[in-house]
Amino acid sequence: MAKKIAEKIPTWISRFLLPEIRNIVKEEISNQLKPIDAKISALDEKIEERTKSLEAKISALDSKIDEKTKALDSKIEEKIKSLDMKIEERTKALEAKITALDMKISALDSKIDEKTKALEKEIISLRNEMNEKAKSLEDKISSLRNEMNARFDSIEKRLPLIERIALLEARMEKIERHIGIH
Repeated sequence: MAKKIAEKIPTWISRFLLPEIRNIVKEEISNQLKPIDAKISALDEKIEERTKSLEAKISALDSKIDEKTKALDSKIEEKIKSLDMKIEERTKALEAKITALDMKISALDSKIDEKTKALEKEIISLRNEMNEKAKSLEDKISSLRNEMNARFDSIEKRLPLIERIALLEARMEKIERHIGIH
C-alpha cells in the first residue's frame, strides 16, 4: 500500500516529505509507546510485587506445612515406638506364659507316663494273679474230678461232687469274666 501511495506522489515530495513524515510517525509512535511502556512497567512491578507476596505466602505455608509434617512425623514415631514397646512387652509375657504352660504340660506328661506304667504293671500283676487263681481252680477241679472218679462208682455217690464241681466252674467263669480272660 505504501508503494501505491509512493507511486502517486511526485518524487520530489517523496524525497523531502516522506523522511519527514516517517520521523513524525516514529516520534508519535514513540510518544504513545512511552505511556504504554510506563503502564506495562507499572503492571510488571505490580505483578512482581504480587508474585513476591505470593511467594512469601507460599514460603510461609511451606514452612507451616513442614513444621506440621515434622510434628506429625515425631508424633507418629512416638506412637510407633510406644506400640512397639507394648507389643514387645505383651510378646514377652505371652512367651513366659507359653514356657510355663510347656513346663506344666511336660510335668503332666511325666505324671501320666508314670501312672500309665504303674497301671500297666498293676494290670499285668492282676492278670498273672487271676491266671494263677484260674490254674489253681482248674487244678482243684481236676483233682476233685479225679478224686470223685476214684471214690465214687455210682452216679448217686458222685452227685454232691458234681454239684460242687459245677459251683466251682461257675465261680471260675465268673472270675474269668471279671478279669476279662474270655
